[in-house]
Amino acid sequence: MAQQRIGRIQWGSLVFGPGDRYHVTAVEGLDDLPDIRSQDIDRPDQHGDYTGPDYTAARIIQIGLGLRADTPDELRDLTLALRAATQPQSTPAPMRFLDQDTLVYGKVRRRSIPYDAEYLWRTGTAALELYCADPYLYGLEERSATTTAYSPAAGRTYPMVHPRSYGAPGQSGRITAYNRGDSPAYPVLRLDGPVANPTIEQVNTGAVITVDAVLQEGEYLLIDTRTRAVLYMGTSPRRSWVRAGSRWPLLLPGSNELAYRGSALPGSPGQQSLLTVTWRDTSL
Repeated sequence: MAQQRIGRIQWGSLVFGPGDRYHVTAVEGLDDLPDIRSQDIDRPDQHGDYTGPDYTAARIIQIGLGLRADTPDELRDLTLALRAATQPQSTPAPMRFLDQDTLVYGKVRRRSIPYDAEYLWRTGTAALELYCADPYLYGLEERSATTTAYSPAAGRTYPMVHPRSYGAPGQSGRITAYNRGDSPAYPVLRLDGPVANPTIEQVNTGAVITVDAVLQEGEYLLIDTRTRAVLYMGTSPRRSWVRAGSRWPLLLPGSNELAYRGSALPGSPGQQSLLTVTWRDTSL
């Protein structure tokens, strides 16, 4: 269960918090609303504005740390380990707030480890600033649900390398995906052949995405609804396969029902296509 106290924070192989050599002294920006990018425009010759939708800017998280060692040499080792873990990054990395069931993706943009000769014996301080271009707060658990396109039986699941929490199994080509967050979640869709012209419909919103392609047995397609990436066998771009006019599914807070349909391929008796939907609870 998530707790009000910050508790443990994991960044790469380092863990900050109770019981560790890095104590968390302050956290800012985690529960704050990021700056708003408004779409307001002035009303000509009138008081007020025409207001449009609000979008958030990047999230900035600031973390204060206290370093606790038994000797000056050990304190230096802690400093060097923190410095090594906070080098400039080419891509965002996950920071996990383990006791708050929260995950963010960001880059360390600032690091301060001051030297104070008066106190620098076994204790020290540090400050980090994490820039999160993606401002969303995600649940730690990656949730997943699987169904077949045709069979009325319960859906089949694949063994996963990492532990995942699974949603309700699909029946008759349907999946119920529950987003326990407060903001819409962008699911990742995996289609496993054999199937022709597969269609995924989000029943509760009417969004429908259709793929004009044929997937043979052993072939699969990954669809990332956030980046709009469509990858054949997980690597080769196939964005052109998405039928014009398709609306991309977006998991609203609460229960979402998705229906999976497609045409069977000749010569593939008993072979069933699979839809696997993966998501994280999402909030701002």
